[in-house]
Amino acid sequence: MKVVVTGGSGLVGSHCCELYAKKGAEVVSIDNNMRGTLFGDSGSTSENELVLRKKYPNIKMHNLDIRDPKIGDILEGAEIIIHTAAQPSHPKSISIPLEDFEINARGTLHLLEATRKNADDAVFIHCSTNKVYGENPNTLQIVEKETRYDYNGLDGVDESLSLDNTMHTPFGVSKVVGDLYAQEYAKLYGLKTGIFRMGCITGVGSKAVELHNWIPFFFKVNLQEKMLNIFGFKGKQVRDIIDARDLSSAFDMFSQSPRPGEVYNMGGGRKNSISILESLKMIEKLTGKPMKYQFKPGREGDHQVYITDLTKIKSHYDWDITISLENIFRDIYQWLID
Repeated sequence: MKVVVTGGSGLVGSHCCELYAKKGAEVVSIDNNMRGTLFGDSGSTSENELVLRKKYPNIKMHNLDIRDPKIGDILEGAEIIIHTAAQPSHPKSISIPLEDFEINARGTLHLLEATRKNADDAVFIHCSTNKVYGENPNTLQIVEKETRYDYNGLDGVDESLSLDNTMHTPFGVSKVVGDLYAQEYAKLYGLKTGIFRMGCITGVGSKAVELHNWIPFFFKVNLQEKMLNIFGFKGKQVRDIIDARDLSSAFDMFSQSPRPGEVYNMGGGRKNSISILESLKMIEKLTGKPMKYQFKPGREGDHQVYITDLTKIKSHYDWDITISLENIFRDIYQWLID
């Protein structure tokens, strides 16, 4: 079995590469370390690439942009294509809207067309985002509690939430484009695409920066005894956290029994939900160091509360969260201090 992973050295991509390498598949990683270009040395994924090379000789590495015409040759014979490569930060996209579009929208379309022409029977996993909903999650009924905001009578956000009439940031818009193209290539051309609208994905191997992947970044700030900036909502904003290993497991289940063109909201669900203030307490408990923090104005496009309703993915597949919030934080901390 041949599996191609774009962004194969990134957080999600590296865990997907590892999952299929352990299964004995022929794994092909495509990654040009664009993350390092976008976010600097601290965001570089080169270390993940070295780890994968050392542990799994059956992973072939290609330093290639997903928009390169040669990508079609690499896709030939693939049974599974997992598209994780992206410009991943909605705050960053505000300063680089054209580059954001080129990577997320044009890059995804180029990859879908290359799949149609060179591997049209492959399962195509597209990593979308909950930012396709823009600020619409903030229009849901929300109540304020002592340490968090929460929905009033709603368990989480399902796939029926509108994408329209809201601000998205350029990142949200470019990801909507890729999301809809992935759906269209199933409906129009018959590709076996699956669209996963992801929330906060984290875990071991995350090259965290202030603009992307906040939990490992918070740990780094705490361990270095620096000042943390908390943007808006009094630190009571809530996210649901999913480990990249649980996410890659969901991808694998979809690949074994694809439902072409289906869209799934993916996150940690209510049991893995946490506010910024609550996360600080968990970090302090693990490190033994107090967190220094200051409040800053809110950022465009941020969600006040986002908790994923996992009903659809659970109803279609025998899948569930297996890694608890506590274990996610503990694993990240152990990885960072090691």
